[in-house]
Amino acid sequence: MKKLVSVLLAAGLALTMTAGAFAEEPAAFDDYERPAVVADDAVSVIYLVSNLNDESNIRPENQVEVECAHRGWDFQCINYETEDNFRQYMQNAINQEPTAIIIGVTQSFDSYQDLIDDARGRGIGIYSLDNGVIPGVICNAGMDNTECALAIMEQLEKDYPDGLNYCVFELAMGPVITIRANAAEGYADDHEGFNLLDTKDIASTGDLNTGGYTLCQSWIQQFPELQCVVGNADPPAMSACEAVTQAGKDDEIVVTGVDGGSSTWAYIRQGSPLKYTYSQPFEFYAHMTCEAIKNIQVDGLNPGDEGCIVDEVGGQLIAKGIVTTVENCPQPGDSIHSVFDYYGEDPEAEDAWYTWNDGPGIYAVTE
Repeated sequence: MKKLVSVLLAAGLALTMTAGAFAEEPAAFDDYERPAVVADDAVSVIYLVSNLNDESNIRPENQVEVECAHRGWDFQCINYETEDNFRQYMQNAINQEPTAIIIGVTQSFDSYQDLIDDARGRGIGIYSLDNGVIPGVICNAGMDNTECALAIMEQLEKDYPDGLNYCVFELAMGPVITIRANAAEGYADDHEGFNLLDTKDIASTGDLNTGGYTLCQSWIQQFPELQCVVGNADPPAMSACEAVTQAGKDDEIVVTGVDGGSSTWAYIRQGSPLKYTYSQPFEFYAHMTCEAIKNIQVDGLNPGDEGCIVDEVGGQLIAKGIVTTVENCPQPGDSIHSVFDYYGEDPEAEDAWYTWNDGPGIYAVTE
């Protein structure tokens, strides 16, 4: 009997200690209510993304879906299509009160501060993916955009040692593209032979995808000496490429992009004027973002804690991409992970995230 009482007392003490451990919520780590901590099998994620025609949006969305399927998390993608719809669709996502909301690249992001405040006030974690950071955003996963632009320019200098006369696309409403544009523009200041002819905001055309064609066409007419168009994003770069071809200047003007994906790589393989792109590891961005959600909203860690992928509130989770040319261009059927080197020397590591094939499966390069 005494033994039974002792066992019951011990069990009761264990339950009391366990209840106490979970009763104390982790402390808030910024000026908002701390995002909710939930069981791993209770996580729900909404990913807000625009224009699922662009591979810079298709690829990270695919990987977030793979990640959530592998982890057993509920996943929903909200494609808000154009910036005019962002506020409505973001409010819809907030009203569903998921565990976390991931926001893809968004123009004029700071104009939506009230929505971020609302979400964080409800205990929702807010994460950026290839986007900006404003108050309330826990972290952003992306690349060093200055480093990206310089990598492209350095490759151009290697291939064209005498320099180039070039024009640059920028996007004032899109901070990541503006950073790239600024670095490309400044390259002419201290690299002999590189001459910046003009810079234009692609938003002035009214269409971010086809605007590259319009601006490139005008540059070809204005600058007979034009030798290079620095696109800073693949959609305008591809449309600029079409303008070059139509003008019959395939052998005179080279075009560069940023992002990478099947469409862009097809242009490069086919010998078009689009000769270079900086291929971004969007899949790695997606993985790091999901790891951040797990660390903060399942494990209960705070930014800066040991074992937390986020080192500070509003921190950047940085991954490097690769300059893609005809020499290293991916082939149809290749796994997206074969393009990059983030797996080091063990691409077949058992259960490594880049082997996960759940949900929609690993993105494969197409024709």
